[in-house]
Amino acid sequence: MQHKISLISPEIKEILSLPNKTEQIRGIFSDFHPRDIFILCENLEPQENAEIVMALGRPLGIEFFEEFKIKQQREIFRFFPKEWMGHILEEMAPDERADFIKALPKDRADELLPLVAQVERNDIKKLIEYEEGTAGSILTTEYAFIPEDITVKQALEKLKLQAFDRETIYSIYVTDKDRHLLGFVSLKDLFVSSAERIIKDIMRPNVISSLVTDDRELVAKKLSDYDLLAIPVVDNDNKLIGIVTVDDVVDVIVQESTEDIYKYGAAGECIDYMGSNPGFIAKHRILWLLVLVAMGFFSGMIMEQYAAQLQAVVALAFFIPLLCDSGGNAGTQSSTVVIRGLATGEIKMQDIFKVFRKELLTGLIVGLAMGILAAARAIFMNKSPLLGLTVGIAMIVTVVIATTLGAMLPLLFKKMKLDPALMSGPFITSIVDIVSLFVYLQIAVFVFK
Repeated sequence: MQHKISLISPEIKEILSLPNKTEQIRGIFSDFHPRDIFILCENLEPQENAEIVMALGRPLGIEFFEEFKIKQQREIFRFFPKEWMGHILEEMAPDERADFIKALPKDRADELLPLVAQVERNDIKKLIEYEEGTAGSILTTEYAFIPEDITVKQALEKLKLQAFDRETIYSIYVTDKDRHLLGFVSLKDLFVSSAERIIKDIMRPNVISSLVTDDRELVAKKLSDYDLLAIPVVDNDNKLIGIVTVDDVVDVIVQESTEDIYKYGAAGECIDYMGSNPGFIAKHRILWLLVLVAMGFFSGMIMEQYAAQLQAVVALAFFIPLLCDSGGNAGTQSSTVVIRGLATGEIKMQDIFKVFRKELLTGLIVGLAMGILAAARAIFMNKSPLLGLTVGIAMIVTVVIATTLGAMLPLLFKKMKLDPALMSGPFITSIVDIVSLFVYLQIAVFVFK
């Protein structure tokens, strides 16, 4: 495949200029996966990609179109004739289609909705109403369902009719006439059961499900915890609204992890980096950087307050970077562990005192080792036992404070209903710098007085 791709990549633009481009495109890409076509064509002009979509036809062309990010989809979409706009909207996966429509200006969305059949139009309107970040915002309505009072043979016949346009048929949901979720059966259950058995007798009534208002991270966790390929999504009346499949959850995990990394690095909101200009990127980063600069002023103020001690014992200044860096690193380590623990559910709010005790003792052990090393450096290199004592004690206290602060601040943010990832590495480091400077110089005053 890679050899084939390398051969045809330079030729795509040339092919699009040929009179028989449709036949050529179909001949080249007919046995390609949509993702492979996307890799080849993502850097082409939007109009060229629109031509490729139409040349490939349905369903391959639409699957190829779905590989693009929404911003790119909007640019490509402008070059479709109205007939193809309708094809795209009718045959896209319901969740992908809803995300696409939601990203459009309202007047543009209102223009496009009449291009699709009433059933799809109602489906779009329902899905775009769900709040972003909830199970409703990532569900699909293409699920397989059967009533409870039919035989296995009848169920298989029904599934043959549904299978063509369903996201998955490995899990089949059993519902009543009002779509209340009663249970589920797997495709395996149907194949191994007698043809005359009634679905009610073989279905599993205890269904792991999510509410349509549940946070999408909770949905992802349930899918992971129970090793499911799909999870049904219900409303407050237990009516089946749709399903969330494992591929949607993978997208959620990637997106949530990316957002957390951006927050933890104090890099602002997650953006399309390659598609953004430096001014736009700077706009998203500058606020946190200005906050960190303002916090840095406090470090300067503390050093001004202790200027006399620094002038009297100049060697004290040599160890300021060491203490600040060590404290920042220790704080970042503990905050990383706690933030990840909160994200995976390993750490819960009721564990706050256990976490505090654990990080306090960990900081004491680590700080003692680091303090001995720093003190030895001060004594042997600077020939000053008092300086060694000051640096050693300051290191122990700094690391203990850093580990406990690094653990407690994300928990505090969680308690305040804020994202713990906002307690970023740079933010923790800046706080610890201020604390460690104050502790170090205060100890110096006590030791050298």
